Amino acid sequence: MKIIIKSAFISTVLMLTATSAYASSATPGMDTFDGVIDVVATWLGRIGLVVAFFGAVQLALGFKNDDADGKVRGMKTLASGFLVYGITQSMSLFLL
Repeated sequence: MKIIIKSAFISTVLMLTATSAYASSATPGMDTFDGVIDVVATWLGRIGLVVAFFGAVQLALGFKNDDADGKVRGMKTLASGFLVYGITQSMSLFLL
């Protein structure tokens, strides 16, 4: 019983002494860093689409030649290109 009362008291004290901290949006150098991140994300997305296109060509050639290894490599390349593109398009989810 004493443990429950002590833990309730401690949790109440911790909840009452909590303070909010806000970061300033005017941090020096962050505009430059955000610009670099935007440029890198844009180019990585474009490169991801090029890789996905190359994977689609590999997949088509694998089907044309009836090559199982070519089909698998094409699908992997296609998927990896679209994953890179998808990650760069979801930068707003990560607050970047």
